[in-house]
Amino acid sequence: MYRTPVAPSTGFSCPPAFTTCLLSVHHLLRPEIIMLELRNPHSILAALQVRPKAVKQIHLHSDNPGEAWEPVIETAQKHRIPVRVGAVDPRTAKSGRDTERVGAGSATVEPPSPLPLEKLWNVAEGERGLWLALDQIQDPQNLGALFRLAGFFGVKGIVLTKDRSASVNATVCDISAGGAEHVPFAVVANLAQAMEKAQENQVWVLGTCERAESSIYTVHRDRNWMLVLGNEGTGLRRLTRDRCDQLVSLPPQGPVPSLNVATAAAACLAVMSTPR
Repeated sequence: MYRTPVAPSTGFSCPPAFTTCLLSVHHLLRPEIIMLELRNPHSILAALQVRPKAVKQIHLHSDNPGEAWEPVIETAQKHRIPVRVGAVDPRTAKSGRDTERVGAGSATVEPPSPLPLEKLWNVAEGERGLWLALDQIQDPQNLGALFRLAGFFGVKGIVLTKDRSASVNATVCDISAGGAEHVPFAVVANLAQAMEKAQENQVWVLGTCERAESSIYTVHRDRNWMLVLGNEGTGLRRLTRDRCDQLVSLPPQGPVPSLNVATAAAACLAVMSTPR
């Protein structure tokens, strides 16, 4: 029989196959977290404010990174998070990400975690709320822009689809400028069922469709609404449309007939956030 694995100082050792097995079990029990490299100081500051333990270190590429980094450095030092200064490695300077700010610094951060769907409907009694549901948004830059809009307009939560959708990665977090930290989100396998749960929680579901006869300007805004936005190319799926309480369009006021999903969301959220 093999001996029970013990510390190296005792002189005993484990057979390689047995050690590999133990390491595999350990890996299954504690799956590796894929860290994000954030570059937008506004996104990094939001992470420091909302979940400082998720920020592992700050890396500045010079002694003078700029005014936007000053609150980042101050907050990181307050939470005893290492702030390192050094020139950027030219081998990793370009990773193909197109974000608002690059070059001055970065942070190593754990990705934000989704909440259970039922946690999204927490609204104080008498308070009017607005939510977003995204039906297979695939472009990370669009998703980041939508999180930023949600943070700006006070959206209570976002429902994301699991399949054929962008994940909340570093690009999304950077472009959101803090929105991905401040706006809670849930990831669901079945959006139609999630919409039904919203309705059970006294949230009306408003789908956006350019072919809808009703205009968003006619919507009664004295109730809770979840605004549903469709895929960049195909819009809302049929089952998603069928589950909506109301379908509306955003009628153009000029010669350009349509908007991309993030721009349309900005216009719709501005309308829905305005008291009637």
